[in-house]
Amino acid sequence: MPSFNVTRRLPYSAQQVYAVAADVSAYREFLPLVKRSIIRSRKPLPNGGEVFDAELLVAYKKLRIEESMMSQVTTDPGNLTVRAQSNEGAVKSLDAVWRIKGLPDGGSEIDFSVDYTLKSRSLQFLLSGMFDLVVRKIMTAFEERARKLYGPQSASS
Repeated sequence: MPSFNVTRRLPYSAQQVYAVAADVSAYREFLPLVKRSIIRSRKPLPNGGEVFDAELLVAYKKLRIEESMMSQVTTDPGNLTVRAQSNEGAVKSLDAVWRIKGLPDGGSEIDFSVDYTLKSRSLQFLLSGMFDLVVRKIMTAFEERARKLYGPQSASS
């Protein structure tokens, strides 16, 4: 199963970054290629988090790709993690995890990892060469979303 990981430090608090990652219904507003993000079946968890089904419509016109992906998402505010897992649609298996930790300077470190296998070998081959770039673009989009919501602050301010 291909695995990709990117880690970045941001000048935003861990709680601010967690809020961006956990707001899956807003993904269509800022994530590249995501045209729709719908949340269904929200259930609260004892730890203050939630588990819900998320449907993302991912479209890439140049390759004529349009896929709807269903994932089960679990948010955990105590551990500052958001995990999406799927084995539906074009995805044979997907495990995407945001791990956020606070830093002494008030900023945060974000670790985003994705392990996936697609049902179509040809699509898997096609995407494998550019998936690392896609993961990095996703991280950049999250950074830009935090900047839009919280301003161009620095951890030392």
